[in-house]
Formats: sequence, structure tokens, C-alpha cells
Amino acid sequence: MGRSVSASEVERTVSAVAERALHHGARAGLHALVESVVRLTETPGAALYADGECVALAGRAPPAPARAHPLQMMKHGRTALVLGTPCVDTTDRQHLTRLTALGSALLACREREEAARAEHKRLRLERLRLMEQLAHRERAWSRAAHDLRTPLLVMQGYIDMMTKGMAGVLTPAMQRYLERMGRAASEMNVRLQQRPSSEDVPAEDLRAMVSATFGPGRPCAARLELPPGPVLLRMPRTGSALLVRTLERLLTGAGASEVVLRVDSPDGVDAWRLLVQARAELPVPERAREALERFSRRWQVRVSVRETPELELTVLLPRLPG
Repeated sequence: MGRSVSASEVERTVSAVAERALHHGARAGLHALVESVVRLTETPGAALYADGECVALAGRAPPAPARAHPLQMMKHGRTALVLGTPCVDTTDRQHLTRLTALGSALLACREREEAARAEHKRLRLERLRLMEQLAHRERAWSRAAHDLRTPLLVMQGYIDMMTKGMAGVLTPAMQRYLERMGRAASEMNVRLQQRPSSEDVPAEDLRAMVSATFGPGRPCAARLELPPGPVLLRMPRTGSALLVRTLERLLTGAGASEVVLRVDSPDGVDAWRLLVQARAELPVPERAREALERFSRRWQVRVSVRETPELELTVLLPRLPG
């Protein structure tokens, strides 16, 4: 190799790669790991393999594990790190084996992230299917209610006319029958008017939405500090989804890093406080500010943004007792 690798350099590399994987996902961590190996060893290229498949490459492509010299390759389980030049020094091989073990751990994290993304996609498709079913049910309910309400109103009209004697004198038995028919028609009409609405849908937990958007492996990954209990908002899912999308666009537009997202309930305030702290490379985009202002007016929430010395955004959300 070009030069030897010291233990302190390996420690710093492990910390830097782990931090990058934490903020940007395991795939980014794998590429950072291979790039760090090339930088540390000054080898022309390095590649990380899992079960014979290349998962990360930096510099000039080295030989595949099946054709590589044993001194070019370090293994850990099913993971192999292949260098462009042989590594003869025993200490250097031990350091590189440790980096290979880190790569093996990152590969396991990548598999979990891909499984989580697949599950998220499945849940999103399932949600769309349920929304279509709900819309179909609403349309069917509207048609059925309209088709039944008209004959019920006609029946009630004729019952009222007969009760008032417009069809002649009624016997006691006829009077009882008409009263029963009138009550049944009135109850049916009331039931048709009490149709299900979106307000009857149980409130959703904001924690799941925040975790799906800002959790590990996401483009805007953040350190989440969420309460142990459910975070229920006095607003429909459309409002909370709009808030999460707006925050994601704001952080992306500002080039935010080292993001911390905290949800808590301050003492003396009947609201949830969503606090976002980050280091921003750019000012907050004007469109993101306007979207936050529209959101605050629409849902009557309090929003404050502070950009110096670091980006800090606070949102007070109406709380629904859980």
C-alpha cells in the first residue's frame, strides 16, 4: 500500500463514517467507508463486496474477490473489502479488518432500511386503497340516501294529510297505524342525515408520520426526541401531513444538517410543541416561509422561525387529549 494506517486514523474514520450513516443513511455510509479506505491507504481503488456483489466502489476498480490476491482482501462474515494493492503489514490488515466489520454492520443497516422503505411503500399503497374504498362507500351512501329520502318525504306528506283528516275520518286502529308509520319514517330520515363524516375517524399519532419522514435513512434524517405516549392533534390527517411536508421542504431548501426534532408538551400550555433545531447553510426559502404562514392561518397554530445563530423553528399545535 501507499502508507500505513494508524489506530487514531481508524478511530476517526469509524466515527466519521458512523455519523454520515446516521444522518444520510447506510448507503451513504458505505460509500464514505470505501472513500476513507482509499484516502487512508493511498491505494488506487477499493471496493466493498457482499456475497460477491459490489456494493460500494471508490477510485479504480480492484479485482473481484474471486480473482484478487489474498493480501488484497479483508473479510468479515459475508463481507469482503478488496484493495487495489496488496496489504502486507499485519497491523494494517487488522485495522482494515475492523473497517470491514464496520462495512458488514452498515450492510445490515442498509437491509433494514430497504425493508423499512418497502414496508412504508406497502402501507402507502394500502392507505390509498383504503381511501378509494372510503370514497366509494361515501358515494354509495350518498346515492342510497338520496334514493330513500325522496319516497320517505312523500310518505310523511301523505301521513300528515291523512292525520289531519284530509282523506276522511280515521278509525282508532287507522290512527295507530299511521302514527307508527310516521315514527318509522321520521327515524329513518334522521338516520340518513347522520351519515359518517371525516370527523368520526380516530385521530392519528403524529409520531409515526414524523418517524417515517425524518427517521434514519431518510433524506432529511434527524435526531428524534419524541414523547413515549401518542401525540394526537386537534386537526385532520391532511393538516399534520401538510406540516410534515412543509418542514421537510424547509430543511432541504436551507441545506440543514445536524437536525434535532423534538416534540413535547410545555407546562401550562394545552398544546404540543414541535421544536426543530439545525445548522443551516442557506437562508430559509421564501416559499417555505409562505407555506408556514398559510398553514398557521389555516389551522390556527403558532409558528416562529429564528435563523441566527442556528436555525430554530417552533410550532405550537392544538392538542387532543389522548
